[in-house]
Amino acid sequence: MTKIYIVYLDEFGHDGPYISKDHPKHCTHPVFGLGGFALPANRVRDFSHFFFKLKQQLFNSYDIPEARKKAQEKNEKFQLSCWEKKGSKQYSVTNLIKYKGYITTSTNRMINKITSFGGFLFYVGEAKRVGIEQHNPQMTYKSSFKEMIKRLDNEFKNQDAQFLIFMDDHEMRNEIVKEAIYEMHNMEKYQLLEAPVQVDSKLYQTIQCADWLCAIYGKLSFYDVAPECCSEYEIFKRYFGDRVAEAQKRSNVRNTLPKPPKQDQLDNLLQKFNKNDKIKSFNKCKQ
Repeated sequence: MTKIYIVYLDEFGHDGPYISKDHPKHCTHPVFGLGGFALPANRVRDFSHFFFKLKQQLFNSYDIPEARKKAQEKNEKFQLSCWEKKGSKQYSVTNLIKYKGYITTSTNRMINKITSFGGFLFYVGEAKRVGIEQHNPQMTYKSSFKEMIKRLDNEFKNQDAQFLIFMDDHEMRNEIVKEAIYEMHNMEKYQLLEAPVQVDSKLYQTIQCADWLCAIYGKLSFYDVAPECCSEYEIFKRYFGDRVAEAQKRSNVRNTLPKPPKQDQLDNLLQKFNKNDKIKSFNKCKQ
């Protein structure tokens, strides 16, 4: 019987244009990508319950009581199973410094549970060209989406397995479905069973986990692409870089942007220039 995996995805980075971290408008992120994790279908229920319990262990002392209180003030029903802690809030630099032990331990438990269940981490993205000319957010999204399907299809083909995708709901939902159908039928991506299912993250513990992982992928990719602009993200590289690298499959952020020359390259160019300049001066003196 063919094994079936479920892949849970969210976005990391930003699909809009990027100029610099200090730009008043286009300052969000130099990378856009899609990421999350994959699990064998028969372990999804176990992992969902694990993540639900993990959130309670982490947030029972403050966040959950506060959320319950706010719901009561609004005369609304509070349902713990639909309560969500956003990854962007959980994985901030301030939180990681202040609660390093809690966050690193819980993250390692989360990743260990995924791999022990036969799953893996997954992400794919690309560094955006700096500037707003010719930047198209929809094309940026589609590029990562197509690459994501291609890599997952190749991975599961090697495993003689098939897969389904669950994603956080997106405003481009119709375009996403059309693109997936095209890849499935026109580009012969046979391991993908059906077009992605788009869901409300509040109702899915697994999608919330993908959101947490994407918060990490976003910090790691920013630091890898533009470390001089975000030295504070080095802490994410230090605590999570190796662990993510060990648990991932077929994942990376494509970076085709020209890199600034290294100092030794500049020194060699300077030496070469000075040498040529001395030769020219010597030849002039001989004349």
